[in-house]
Formats: sequence, C-alpha cells, structure tokens
Amino acid sequence: MSGDRKAWNWRQAFCQSELPATTKHVLQTLSMFMNTMGESCYPSIEDLMEYSGLSKRAVLNHIETARAAGWIKVSQHGFRGQRWKRHEYVARWPERDLVAPSLSERMVKTTEFEEEGGAPDAPAHSKKVVHEVHEGGARDAPKAVHDVHQDKNSPFNNPIPVQKREGACKSENVKNDNKGKVTRETWVRRLKKVHAGWSTGAGDSAEAAERLWFGLTEEDRNQAAKLAKSYEKHIRDLGRTKICSLLTYLKEKRWELLPKGSGNEGGEVQIAKPYGKLWGAYRFSELLKPPLAPEHFPKPPSIIQGRLTAGGDIEKQEKLDRLSKYGWDSVVLMHQAAERKRSGGTVPNELSSLGDEFEVVKVGSEIWQAWKRLHQERGWPRFAPDHALPEWVWMPRLVGDEHETLLEAVTAALENFEAAHNQITNTTTATQEAAE
Repeated sequence: MSGDRKAWNWRQAFCQSELPATTKHVLQTLSMFMNTMGESCYPSIEDLMEYSGLSKRAVLNHIETARAAGWIKVSQHGFRGQRWKRHEYVARWPERDLVAPSLSERMVKTTEFEEEGGAPDAPAHSKKVVHEVHEGGARDAPKAVHDVHQDKNSPFNNPIPVQKREGACKSENVKNDNKGKVTRETWVRRLKKVHAGWSTGAGDSAEAAERLWFGLTEEDRNQAAKLAKSYEKHIRDLGRTKICSLLTYLKEKRWELLPKGSGNEGGEVQIAKPYGKLWGAYRFSELLKPPLAPEHFPKPPSIIQGRLTAGGDIEKQEKLDRLSKYGWDSVVLMHQAAERKRSGGTVPNELSSLGDEFEVVKVGSEIWQAWKRLHQERGWPRFAPDHALPEWVWMPRLVGDEHETLLEAVTAALENFEAAHNQITNTTTATQEAAE
C-alpha cells in the first residue's frame, strides 16, 4: 500500500468516525500540513486558527479530544538545544501503530542502527526537512517552522545526477512543460488551502474535491479560491446558519451567485514584512512590469558614457548596471526601506494569494546564488550584500526536479510565479509579451 494511500485512509477513517464534527475539521486542517506520506507536522496554534477559522481555545480543546480518542499523538519533537516551540503532531489510528513514524522516532531508530555498525539508507527523494526560520526573514522576528524540500535544488543536499532522475522528468504533476501555465502542483496547493479554510470541509472527500477542482477552467478555479471566504460571509450575512459543502460549492459554482462587488475587490491592502512572502510577491510583481526606458535615466558622466558605447561585454555590463539602478524605482525604494528602516510596506490585497507560491531560501546558499545570478542577467535591482540581509528570504517556490542546473530551476520557478501572477491579475507581463 503506497504512502499516499495510507495518508488518505487516515483522513477517510477519522471523517467516518464518531468524533464531533468540529474535531474532524481540526484534524482535516492538521492533515493539510502533513506531506503525502502522512508523516509528522509542526503547525503553530496560530496556523491552525487561521486555516480552521476557529478560536485558540476551540483548537486546543479539539486537539485534546482527538488525542484522547487516539487519532493523533502530540509531543515535543526530538531536537534539543534549539528551543523549538512547536508541537509535533503524528497521525494515529485508535489502538493501532502509526502510519509512519514521527521524525523523533525515525532519528532514534537511525541512531540505534548506526551504533550497530550499519549505515542508514539514503533519504527518499520526496523527503522533507523542517527548518526554523523567522517570519519576514529578519533574525529578531517571531520564528516559524517551514518545510524545505530535500531535493537536488536544495543547498542542504548533494545534486542528483541527471541520469538517475529520468523517471522524474516524465512526471506531469510537477513538470512545467508549457511556459506561462500554472503547474498542477500549484493548483493542488491552492485547493488544499481552500479546503482547509472551508467551515464544513472536514466532511468532504479530498479526492472528490480534486476531481471537481480540475473539472473547472483555470479562471473558475481562480474565482472559486478568491471568493470562497466571501461566499461564506455572504451566507452568514443572510442569516443562514448552514454552509454548503465544499463539493457543492465547486460543483454548482456557488461563487457566481454572489452580488456584484463581493470579494473585497475595492483596493484593500495588507501589511508586508520586509523579505517576507507578501513582500516578495509584490516585489516580483513589480519586476515583471516593463522597466523605465533608458532615455529617462539620469545623464551619465563622461566616463560612464564611454563605457556605454564601448561595445562588447563592457557596454553590456554597464547597461545592465544602470538598468538595475534606474529601471524599477519602486523595487529600489522597497530595498532601501527594508535595508535602512527594516520596514516592509503595504501590498494590494489582490496579490495576497501569491504568497503561497513562495518558500524560504537561505541567504548565501547555492539556490540564493542562482537567484542572484538570474537578477544580474536580467538587470534587476540587487539585494544588499549577504551580510546585511536576514538569514532567510522568501523567493518563488522551486517546481519539479528535472532541471540540470540551479539557474534553470530558479528560472522555472520564476516562470511558474509569472503564470500564477497572470492568472490572478488577468494581465500579461512584460516577459510574456516579449515571448509572444
């Protein structure tokens, strides 16, 4: 039985149990933080509150109800000396062993095996490690735990030879064959977020929801995700106490019944922390716009003018340098505010969902160097020197594992973000216009 099937069986089992409906909803929310093997996860109580829509007291009470009934194990994780503050949640069946051992248990078993003279097997390609990072990237900001993929694109792992990954290259779920198209992986991630936030989502089959989801057009999927919360609010405003299932919402396209102007489309903004995911989403959305034309740049000194007409690599590099300084004023100002004042700024509410397309990247890592090279090749404004930056910065999420170089990997990540940006804003970026 595959790991995917085991994880699904656990969700199916507790949904069919005699647990209270709200307890099932909390477990469903927890499951969204687990990987496809159903292994342990580390969401904060604030995460569970946000995705379940419940109060802190309700979340804690229903976690205890599920634990007492034998459906989850709650414990402190095994990393000592790092002062991790999150609890570890592991899926269980009542009176049965775990679907998969927790991270702490796997570490103990590995240590025992090594002491006996053996060597642990290499981790499967789909394994993840968890890193404690600071929200917004700053070292003094509140800490959060995030999954970091253990693949060849990660600075924490050695590259995997291309010939050993031929099978992965054929995977349609993670490969972005068509530029300008949102990957299936991204659509699944958006559905999971909608499912976790749906008030009656615990009773819905994730498999059935996915079938309905991919039966919709891309535009319908965007609208379904964007207006899900607005639909629930509208129903409550009408005085109704019952909300339809997520399956009904998708099947009947209930968002189309909303009054015109619903969905908070009136230009609301959100506060973004410097170097955080929303800050990054706004920054890259600005970089996708056409730069200021060179004729509007400040007049260069004579020595610079000479380099601009020198030809060859000298001219090319000088033009890229000036483009990075003057081409995107809004991004330069964002950098200055983040570097000098440690302030982020406001982000249009329309772009908030693009934060889901980001993951943390360690400054100075191989992936970080690839992102810097991509910026240099495009003439984009540069970040401050590495020593002046926080330890972690949010960048577009890597997609797939078929790329031979890290530069190709980050380029594909940018293309995936660009496609997601285009879907949400209904615009064509400067890069896509050039490709056409």
